[in-house]
Amino acid sequence: MNKIKVKKLLFVIDTQIGFIIGSLANAFAQAKVPNIVNKIKHWDGAIIATHDTHFTELQVKSAWPPEGVVAYKDSLEYKFNKLPEHCIKLSEDWQIHPDILAECEKFNKDKHMFFCVDKYTFGYYNWKKYLEDFEFEEIEICGFVSSICVLANAVILRAIYPNKRIVVDANCIADISEEMQQSAINCLRAQQIEVIE
Repeated sequence: MNKIKVKKLLFVIDTQIGFIIGSLANAFAQAKVPNIVNKIKHWDGAIIATHDTHFTELQVKSAWPPEGVVAYKDSLEYKFNKLPEHCIKLSEDWQIHPDILAECEKFNKDKHMFFCVDKYTFGYYNWKKYLEDFEFEEIEICGFVSSICVLANAVILRAIYPNKRIVVDANCIADISEEMQQSAINCLRAQQIEVIE
């Protein structure tokens, strides 16, 4: 199979309604949506968006999710953080924010280089296999939440590609507070990930 050859990949992490205006609404994330839309509008490369994906008990009982995936209320994430149910597969909360999705669809209409991945944990552990179909030089990452899913995926990608340039644009990521945002940026830099501010 021929590889998809691009200079750069843009990872758009969890820019879903749930993290912006939905069940985990966040003013910091809302403020960054126009920046992400603008980045996509001017992007030259491929775009891979992730969906943070959880399931209800009924969905799990129907054997719809992949093996080993549990209902959100049975997950460690729920037990540890006590966050409300969010990003349930196919719910409105799970959808990519309409402004971001519209820009991705425009991008795809012209370039046919927009892809989506469901992930069931903070970091998508299958990036190595998924990215075998791509030939690229650099990675850029944007999205939400900086100290959780953005950081987790950045660290996984750094482990897979120890010598590739990985960039995070601080204008296109958000956390639940300025303090958490700065902590995430410090951790990203410690992983030899370039942060543009």
